[in-house]
Amino acid sequence: MWTVEPARPEQADEILAVQHEAFRENQKRYRIPLPELQEGRAEVEAAIAEGKVLVARQGDEVIGALRLTVDGSTATVSHVSVLPAYAHLAVGRSLMTAAEKAAKAKGAREVVLETGLRDAPAIEFYLKLGYRPVTLVPDDENEYDQVRFRKAM
Repeated sequence: MWTVEPARPEQADEILAVQHEAFRENQKRYRIPLPELQEGRAEVEAAIAEGKVLVARQGDEVIGALRLTVDGSTATVSHVSVLPAYAHLAVGRSLMTAAEKAAKAKGAREVVLETGLRDAPAIEFYLKLGYRPVTLVPDDENEYDQVRFRKAM
């Protein structure tokens, strides 16, 4: 069984590897490089240092990760990544539950996130978790339209 906990600095490379593995297939749907695939070690290390990264671990292996930022009453989740081998085993659900709990503890009353309009599995996942689409964020130049979701706490 896996655990969900704050990321440690020495896990930065593993987190990047999980992101790359998780978003590689999704990249085929878009003309531009996805932000999660453009990120480098320095960005991940900075996010870890700021306490914004949660990881799912099975033993010593990082199998999933996400970012959580809380600003006042709003928490933002991003970079939700799970290794494909664990994609349908509730690892993502565990990460999101932990993020929501951490956000609420920090005073957030809502969680927002965005995902690509062409990423049907992610959209279905967030809907099942009780998130509701609130707006379309169009990108006419790059055709990287996103759907913004919201969930009240």
